[in-house]
Amino acid sequence: MKKNILIVAQAFYGNRTTTEICEDDMDRFILGYLTASLPIDEKIDRSIIHIPGSDNIVFVYNKYEEENSRELRDRFLEKDNWEMKPLAAIPEMDLVLYSRCIACRMNANGGFESLEDEDFSKFMHYLSL
Repeated sequence: MKKNILIVAQAFYGNRTTTEICEDDMDRFILGYLTASLPIDEKIDRSIIHIPGSDNIVFVYNKYEEENSRELRDRFLEKDNWEMKPLAAIPEMDLVLYSRCIACRMNANGGFESLEDEDFSKFMHYLSL
């Protein structure tokens, strides 16, 4: 039986949602695919950032999508003098994310788990409005 976990997803333009997803679908969800499978040519390099002050809350994002988002941001900034708003920032780590990310728990074995009520206050201020 597949396990569903409660997550918070931060998507483009500051859209944020709390939802349950199957742990096996983490990569699809990070990329924004709602179909049953990823396109064959889609690159996945899952990056995991541990939230400061928490042992088990993480942001999960795709390294390749982050690189693409930064390139897009740089083109807009250079061409139109328009800056793309980051989706998440952790100043303590000098980290800024411009691509879709997910907040969830991670256990000691590297498995993803549902967020709990007390977790939200530990990471919400890192997400853009």
